[in-house]
Order: sequence, then structure tokens, then C-alpha cells
Amino acid sequence: MQSDQLTELILALEMIKGVGPKTVLKFFDTVKPQMILDNFRNMHRNTVINKRINEGVLDYQEWKNLLEKAHELLEKSKSLGMTVLNYQDDDYPDNLRSLNHYPLIIYVKGNVKALQGPSVGFIGTRRPTELGYKMSERMAYQFAKDGLTVVSGLSVGTNTAAHRGALEAGGTTVAILGQSLEQPIYPKENVGLAQEIIDNGGAIMSTYSLGAIVRRQFLAARDEWESGLADGLVVVETDQNGKTESALQHAFKQGRPVGMLDHSQCPKIEDATKIEQAIGNQEFISKKRAMALWDKESLRDFEQVMAKSREEFLKKSKRHKRLAQIRLF
Repeated sequence: MQSDQLTELILALEMIKGVGPKTVLKFFDTVKPQMILDNFRNMHRNTVINKRINEGVLDYQEWKNLLEKAHELLEKSKSLGMTVLNYQDDDYPDNLRSLNHYPLIIYVKGNVKALQGPSVGFIGTRRPTELGYKMSERMAYQFAKDGLTVVSGLSVGTNTAAHRGALEAGGTTVAILGQSLEQPIYPKENVGLAQEIIDNGGAIMSTYSLGAIVRRQFLAARDEWESGLADGLVVVETDQNGKTESALQHAFKQGRPVGMLDHSQCPKIEDATKIEQAIGNQEFISKKRAMALWDKESLRDFEQVMAKSREEFLKKSKRHKRLAQIRLF
């Protein structure tokens, strides 16, 4: 089966109410994708889809319409300068495919190769302290100098500093968005930054197809892929009450190493526990759930931990791809 055929099939299946990535993969366990395209009767072999057929929501003509819509969606996405990757494409990021749950389709503008290779994710509050902003920029700069791609979410504050630091180092950075890629860049303050990222060999990525405007729940869902795309996650500042905490929990579930800025090592700070944005940092570091990051030595130590974990992620990704190929063929 051709790559575009598989992409269109997945897109069409996910247009059916109640059908998501897990349902699609379970379907492929039962019926080879080509058999689904060849004979509508095979659609009955999935419980969720069969329910839609019996309810009269999906019939042969409607299924043909969905396939046509999927084809149009793929072609329009390409015409708008996007690369559309399905989970079996060689350029699909290995780190994402290593997860137990991953998007079957992603949309990319810029250099798709930037989504592969050693990488480090950056998250943190949109209202960092002055120290937090500067250290986000400096740490991203150092990681980029060391050859790692910096992954973040293009938000103002910590994310912006991380992207900027990577660019200043002449490195590569990737921004993951909570909207489809043909929509105006959000936040609007970072329209120029998004273009800089692309112009300097990086990429912007989304899991949302055309027409998806930015929404709070989309931004929250994006957090899962920020850590999932990276070998490890740097938490610059978290008070444990914001969106940073949500992204951090995704990293723990995914088994990603976590490093946190250690404010207590700053000689100008007497008590780091009294800094609102650093409360979470100090707690996770003290409980040894995160590595303390401050100087170059600590960053290099974190790089070694990420490199070791990356070996395991790649093994898992290869297993997932091999199993998926068995499903397909």
C-alpha cells in the first residue's frame, strides 16, 4: 500500500464519529488496510464502525464520500506547503512512535528531518522569573551547541526563550502547535519566530488537520507530544498549579528523563522555596524525580541520561513499526 493511500485511509477512518487512533490500530489488527479499501463489507469487522453502520450513519456511499474528503484534505495540505506523515513513513519521528499512544498522522512545515535525532523538550510558565527566562535561553543555547534539537510549544515566556536560545546557537528547534498549520500563528507575538524556526532548518508541527483553530484543549493536548517528541524534558519553572504540571506528568508517564532548573544554586537567591514559579522545581528535585540543572556540567550529565534513554526509545519504536508492518501486510 502506498504511503498516501494509508494516510487517506487513516484520515477517512478518523472522520467517523467515535473512531480515534486506538480504534484504527485495533481495526488494522483484524483487517489489512487494503482489504478495507477493496471491500466495504470489511468495515463491519470493527465494533465501533459496525455500530455506526447499523445506526444508518455510515453506508457505502458515505464511506466513499469520506475517502474523497480525505483525498482532498491531503492534497490541500500539500498545496499549502505541509508534509503529511503517517506513522509508517520513514520520516515519522521515532520518539513519537515509541510511545504507547501516538498520533497516526502529523502535519509538518519546514524540515521534517528536524523531528528525528537527539532532542530535548522545554516547558515552563508563560510568566517566568527573569532568571527563568535567561536560563531557559542559556540552557537551550548550550543543548543546541551540543547538537540537540530543542523542542517547545511556541508560547510566550519560557517556550520563546528556548526557541530563541537554540536559534542564537545556530542550532535546530521544533515548535509544536495546538492548531492546524494553515491557521494564523498563535500567539501572534511569535509569528516572526515561527518563520525564523523554519528558515533556519527547523520545523513547526501539529497533529491537527485543516480547519482546527487554536483552543484551550488543543493547547493542553499538545503538551503530550512536546515531551513525546524529545529524549528528555527540561522544566524551567513550575508552581505545580499550571499547564506546565500537565506536560510534566506526560513526561513521567512516557518514561522521559526530567531535568529542572535549580534556583537554589543561584548565589543571589536566599530561599528558592519562596519563589512562586520555583516551588514545583524544588519539590521534584528534592524527591529525586528530576535532575537539578544549573551549570554546563549538569547539562552534560543530563545529556548522557537522555542518550541512554534514547537507545531504549529507539528499540521500542522499531518494535512498534515492525508490528505495524505486520498489521499492514
